[in-house]
Amino acid sequence: MANAASAYVVAQLVSRGGSEARLDGIRDVARFLLAALAGGVTTALIGGVTALLIVDADLWSTCISLFASHGSALLVVAPLGLVSLRLRRGARPHEVVLQLFIFVVLLVLVFWPGTVRPLSFVPLAALLWAAFRRPTLVVAVELSVMGIVATRLTDLGGGPFADYAVSDPAVAIGLLQNFLVIYAGAALSVSAARNDWGALVVQLSAREALLRGGMIGAETGILIAEVVDGDHLRVVGVNAAALAALRLDTAPATWTASGVRIARDRAVLGVPDLDELISEGRSGCVEVVSDGRRFDVDVAMHDGATEKNVFTVVFTDVTQRDERERRALDVAEQLRDLNRQKDDVISSVSHELRTPVTSILGFVEDLESAQLEPGERVATEVIRRNARRLADVIDDVLELSKLSSGAAIARPAGPLDLRMILEQCIEDASGLAPSRQIRLRLDAPSGPVMISTVASDLARVLANLLSNAVKFSPDDGEVVVTLHEHKHEGKPEHEPAYERGWRITIVDHGMGTPPDQIAHVWERFSRVQSERHRAIDGTGLGLPIVRELVERRLRGTVKLESDGITGTTAILELPTERGDAASTPEQTTAPHGLAPLASD
Repeated sequence: MANAASAYVVAQLVSRGGSEARLDGIRDVARFLLAALAGGVTTALIGGVTALLIVDADLWSTCISLFASHGSALLVVAPLGLVSLRLRRGARPHEVVLQLFIFVVLLVLVFWPGTVRPLSFVPLAALLWAAFRRPTLVVAVELSVMGIVATRLTDLGGGPFADYAVSDPAVAIGLLQNFLVIYAGAALSVSAARNDWGALVVQLSAREALLRGGMIGAETGILIAEVVDGDHLRVVGVNAAALAALRLDTAPATWTASGVRIARDRAVLGVPDLDELISEGRSGCVEVVSDGRRFDVDVAMHDGATEKNVFTVVFTDVTQRDERERRALDVAEQLRDLNRQKDDVISSVSHELRTPVTSILGFVEDLESAQLEPGERVATEVIRRNARRLADVIDDVLELSKLSSGAAIARPAGPLDLRMILEQCIEDASGLAPSRQIRLRLDAPSGPVMISTVASDLARVLANLLSNAVKFSPDDGEVVVTLHEHKHEGKPEHEPAYERGWRITIVDHGMGTPPDQIAHVWERFSRVQSERHRAIDGTGLGLPIVRELVERRLRGTVKLESDGITGTTAILELPTERGDAASTPEQTTAPHGLAPLASD
């Protein structure tokens, strides 16, 4: 029971309640020493109480004996099951053989029967050799061998503890157990510290390799140096860009060896202003001109890990940066020119298409008023419906082209009844799908709601939003339109025109819009990527036109909200007054990748 309880306590402590335990690092060894102490106490208490109850043995002396024997045994034997096989250290074969030979020879010489000299510390040198150079598993094996050999040879009368075995065996046993505990603790601690040091070296090597790789390939010049011996600057890293800024092909040998002496009357890196900062030991920024190129040089001083001053010098090629900015501006201008050409092409093609489509619609209307056979009337209806659809697409493309190119004619804002506009648009939308029996309900103030805006633009926005709500509503469904006053967020508090506004919400109960695709529906020709949505006719131009009109002309905001399941809510927010900003070209912006407006 004592052994089982001790094993449980040790296992819980060394594994921290997990499934495995290791002796990889110094923290693992500290936890193992604590576990061995707790295991020894557990065995001593259970064994001491048992001996007291059964054979009336002295409780104190029994506990001391069991604690020492069990604790030392744990320290010597348990590491064999805890060490990690993955920790390997490179050692030459002849060194391995030499270390084992010296360890065994010293162990035998110290504990051989008849040898009573006080030399118990001598084998520790060979054991620490193994702890520093060999894997922890080898140290654990040598500890077990040492425990067996030392115990057996002491029992045969050898070693520094044999003299005590004759007069007082308990003292000899106690000394031997202390000997094993000290050796195990020292060897395991050194081995674990060596493991930690090796892991740290690997991490630092990887970081150094990463840093050097980044420095070498960086276009920005980087130089890292430290102050050694108080008055010498030793360069620990420099890349080709920094050398080029200093007009050097390679770093001088003295930079990385003994370093360059720091003095006011001597050149350090060869740039007077830079050398002055370094000699004064302060951070700063200087300008360097080298081979017709201008560099901004930032010097920063840091405290090193060993109280040395570390300088980082960063060379930024201003000439190259300016050249890149110039090229970027040229590319941007080319893109703007291409965007203008694209709009011109779209506008020209759309205008060319509008004429024949208008002719088709005119002749279709004449055909519909004529006496036709049933089959001919069906064909006429198909022609009219598709021509009308093509005309709508052309109108949408022309409208977007005008908005993005600034060709649209400025429309002055005027007072209008927002409630009346809503009622008219709802009445028009009710006739979009009469066979589907979709109801449109308006919840608005009873009286007129006067605002100042552009009536035609607002009507087009509402028509598009209501059309979408009707298209995506289920048969016999309901679209709810709400109008109420609200605080117009994002506008200056001190401007009365923007202090209050109106919010229109249009709620349908259709298939909804997936939340991850809401941001994309505002893009031109974008459609929701699902079979149910694609089954409904549409060009993907309605919502982009809505956003452009709302943000550029009406000076409001529009957004969609949906969970992708229970319908979509369109929220349109309008200021009470559009304000003069609508007709100021300088204040307009170009959202969503469109070219800036020249005028409204």
